[in-house]
Amino acid sequence: MSGPRGKSLLATFIALLAMRGLAPEHLDPWRGWVTFKEFARQVHEAEDPGVTVQIASAGTELPVRLYFMRQVLVRVDDRLEPVGGVVCELWFAPKARPPVDWEAWSFDSATFERFIDLVEQHPAFADLLTQRPVASSVYWETAT
Repeated sequence: MSGPRGKSLLATFIALLAMRGLAPEHLDPWRGWVTFKEFARQVHEAEDPGVTVQIASAGTELPVRLYFMRQVLVRVDDRLEPVGGVVCELWFAPKARPPVDWEAWSFDSATFERFIDLVEQHPAFADLLTQRPVASSVYWETAT
């Protein structure tokens, strides 16, 4: 269950998309990414909750998946535990030469801006942002 914080964050991201005339089920990859970056900056917390960008490819017959998530954490005793996150997911047509699976997390970079640079300079990420996805979705994903 996402709880009030998760529902609030999801509503915030969907509202930002709507303000830009973007529908979660028909996202333009570049405009979706720009909006997601803005969302992640607006809802930033003192302790980095973690933002991730992932590319997943399951071979030449299945769609390529581009996934952005802003994780939500709760304090449990002396540590932070993930409870879920707001996800923006795009699927692209299968490719004869699919990209290699890749992921980056914001807490692995010195600053959020360096994380953004790392993501935007990745060749497969840059390539996917210029393509039209076959589907997209925005949702809450509960941590497992």
